[in-house]
Amino acid sequence: MTEQSTDALPQYVRRIFRDAIRLNARWTPAAGTSVPTVRFRNLVVSLTGVCALVLAYKNEPLPTMIFDELWSAIDMQHIKLKAELATDPSYATAAKCLDTLVQGRRVTENTKVH
Repeated sequence: MTEQSTDALPQYVRRIFRDAIRLNARWTPAAGTSVPTVRFRNLVVSLTGVCALVLAYKNEPLPTMIFDELWSAIDMQHIKLKAELATDPSYATAAKCLDTLVQGRRVTENTKVH
């Protein structure tokens, strides 16, 4: 389990998390393509890496705009994630939900018959 910080979630982390949600919504997995990445300081970080970074901070409530974007990205196949997010609309829960969506897309792409 990720150790949680007592510090407030910095604005730049909030921004890259929002960007990660948007990238995931636009990402169409295809053979030979990798998971989208975002720039974080001098690094290139995968969507899963962004989720891990957000999990390191305490549970702060999600702003409505970010909640709505993630809510819209959760399909019927992952309806349990909507229940989790509705019960606990925090950055930590949102990070877990986004990571599950990313991992699900990876698995789907890797199991397609080419």
